[in-house]
Amino acid sequence: MKKGFGWVAICLVVWTAFCLAGCGTTEAVETEDVQNADVAALIEEARQNLEEAENYTGALNVVSRMEDSEDNTEVSIAFCQEPLQMKVESVNTFDGQTNTTQTYLDDDTDEGINMYMNYNGQWTEMMLTEEAAMESMQIYDVRENMNLLLQYATNWMEITNEGRQITLSAVVPAEHVYDVVEGGKLLYQAGMSGMAETYYAGVSDVPVTVVLKEATGEPVSCSMDLAKTLQTVTDNVLRELQAEGEGFSVQEYRITMDISQLGSTQPIEIPTEAHKAINYELEISDMQQTQNADA
Repeated sequence: MKKGFGWVAICLVVWTAFCLAGCGTTEAVETEDVQNADVAALIEEARQNLEEAENYTGALNVVSRMEDSEDNTEVSIAFCQEPLQMKVESVNTFDGQTNTTQTYLDDDTDEGINMYMNYNGQWTEMMLTEEAAMESMQIYDVRENMNLLLQYATNWMEITNEGRQITLSAVVPAEHVYDVVEGGKLLYQAGMSGMAETYYAGVSDVPVTVVLKEATGEPVSCSMDLAKTLQTVTDNVLRELQAEGEGFSVQEYRITMDISQLGSTQPIEIPTEAHKAINYELEISDMQQTQNADA
């Protein structure tokens, strides 16, 4: 009897341990589901904040190291949707040499969008359709580019929650890298924007980090490591040109976008000097008309 009782006791202990382990697993799974649901709700709230904001202030930083060159671009941005206005100030450092540019978009005519550019003190002007103007400035539209990232990124995980901000990690799956990168013209600084989707064959998932305000879900910043993407696109281009032997090494290509003042950015003032800019299109048109008249 004592021997039988001992076996029963052992079985009870094993069974109790099994049940406790099972309960612990269920609780962990339920907790993970709740956390995932909370993160998904926060991402949706972030996207809604971006879509509803008609104006914002932003910043863009692109750091690239390719072969023996190193490039750093710092950009400050102001955007107003109605009427369309945009201000982009860029400081680019390449191998120790620095240049600055200012670009303004201004919808103040019925003919289209005026684009004013100041490159190292020289102002120029041209007229564009709204679509062409925004496409030329796509890499600087951090609101739209952040929204694309939030739309396609998956596997969200909370990294930290401090200072009333939540930091999340995620990946852009390989099948959507083209949509996010080309949609945002994110390889523009490397001269690889406007590429066909075929050049993205073989890309891998892109790791991203996003910071949101805990209380409102309002986006604060995001960062993307695009070194492997740029390397793959470059290799595919060289392969098509039958120049694979030349090789091209990408050590770093990282993009960081910041956004703030959603819905509260003030109207943008166009500098007086910009209105005196040289409009090469008009000059060429006037020259052609003069030549036709003299012919």
